Order: sequence, then structure tokens, then C-alpha cells
Amino acid sequence: AHVKGITPATSWTGKGKGPKGEFDATATAGNSALQYYSTEPLIRGHYFTEEDSESGAHVCVLTRASAMALFGSDDVIGMTFELNLYGTTTELKIVGIRQDKQAKIISMLNGGDDSLSIEMPYSVLTSLFGMDEGYDVVVIFPESSVYANETATRAVKLLNAKKGVQDPNIIQVQSMTDFTSQVDNVMQYITVFVSLVAAISLLVGGIGVMNIMLVSVTERTREIGIRKSLGARTSSIMMQFLAEAGIITLLGGLIGIVLGLVIGNVVCSVLSFPASISPFVVIAATLFSSAVGIFFGIYPAKKAAKLSPIEALRHE
Repeated sequence: AHVKGITPATSWTGKGKGPKGEFDATATAGNSALQYYSTEPLIRGHYFTEEDSESGAHVCVLTRASAMALFGSDDVIGMTFELNLYGTTTELKIVGIRQDKQAKIISMLNGGDDSLSIEMPYSVLTSLFGMDEGYDVVVIFPESSVYANETATRAVKLLNAKKGVQDPNIIQVQSMTDFTSQVDNVMQYITVFVSLVAAISLLVGGIGVMNIMLVSVTERTREIGIRKSLGARTSSIMMQFLAEAGIITLLGGLIGIVLGLVIGNVVCSVLSFPASISPFVVIAATLFSSAVGIFFGIYPAKKAAKLSPIEALRHE
């Protein structure tokens, strides 16, 4: 109950050869339920069927990037290419093409690993290498992650009873929910690290703005003296320098936002991801950058406002 598919699974590395050259390849084998292994949709063709698995049909599903690498096009349904696994070469017919957004991200995280990604029937490996019917790994796909733990527990109990296993450590279970939680933990650490780097950058940038404003006060001492002698109030001079500090960081923030949007759109275009821009984040970043400038501009502004008109006019 609550299970939409079960498949043996194994991954082998080898070489894939097509009209555009030879490339490293990772071949994942299973039955037709392997289609649930990835959330990426098929953009061409269909997934190999249970009949293909039972008959040992030499068919496969490629990612779009793999098809582009082998043929220079993703319109390759019905075409064939060679796959070499540990010295044994076979010819596979392409029946489906997957979208590959996740694969591109994984490739980027792996330092640009552009190996082909192939999904094929487990029976192909059985026929090529004379493998027996035993499996090292069985993947169960529940209808929902809500049923993951329940399904895993029932599967282990069933296997233990069927095989007469007494040691609870013989059969090990790894849930995608556990993997997801591990990824979430890693992302939290990355978020904290990036936040610390951003905080340090803001501190350094704020100190830089304060130094610039102090230099500006020194260079404009005589101007401040003239304004005060003509009746300028202390508050107006202070507000002037606070406004200048805020404008400097506001411009810096706007430049950063524009660069972020441009770079983000380029990356999303390369990864075939839709760009998602939150107006709230843009507005918040703009206001925060200006606030940083105003905060670090308080000391220079106070220094300018407290200058004595007589001393300021004497300044050369």
C-alpha cells in the first residue's frame, strides 16, 4: 500500500560514443519504476516499459544535456549510440529525453562534471555480464514522503521474515527524507557562513564610507564655516552629511542589485531555471544599504556639525 513503484538499482561508469565524440558516462539501471527516481519530466519520447525490462531491450533514456553532447541535438528519439562498460560495448536505442535542470546543478557543484547520464533496463546488464537475479540495492517509491518511514519499516520486516534474517543490521535503509534533511542542514551552515561574510563585508564597507566622509569633512571645513557664519543651523549641516553618506551607500546598493539581477538571470538561463525576483527583497536590500551609510555617517556628520565657525574659517 502507498507504493507506486519498486526497482532494483545500480549505477555503472563507462564511456558513451556518438557522432559528436566519446564521453564519460554514468549508467543507472533498473526496471520501469526507475522513472520515479528523478523529478525531471520527459521532454521527448517515453520511458522504457516493463516489457522492455522483461525482454532485455537495449533501450535507454538520456538527459537533454547528454543528447546534446552525443548528437548536437535533443531530437534523437530512435537514434542509437555505443555504451562501453568495463570493456564490454553495447548499442542502446534512445526512447526518451529528460529535462536536466538538476543534473546541471549537480554538474556545477562537482566542478563541471559533464558525464553522460543514462537510464536503462536492469536486464541489459544481466544479459551483458551474466549477472544473477540477486540485487544489492532495491529502491521503493512511496506515493508520498509522508509514507516513507512506514514503507521502509514494513519493507525491512518483510525481507527479514522472507530471508530469515536475525541481525537487524544486515538490511540497511536509506530514506530520501533523511538525505533531504542532511542537505537542509548543509544549506543552513552555508547560509550562516554567507551571512557572516555579508556582515563582515558590510562592516568593512561601512568603515570605508565613514573614512570617506571624514575626509570630506576635513576638505570642506572652510565651506562649513562659511555656511555657519551665514546662519546655517547645526542640524541642517548634520543632515547634509548624513544624506550624502546615505546616497553613497544607496548608489552602491543599487549597483549591487543590478549586478545581482544580471548575473542571476545569466545563471538561471544557463541552468534553464526561471528567474525568481522578489520585489520585497529588492526594496529591503535598497533600504538596508542606505541605512548602513546613514549609521556609519553619524560620526562624520556630528564632527562637521560641531565645528566652530571661527576655527573653520581659519582652516586652509
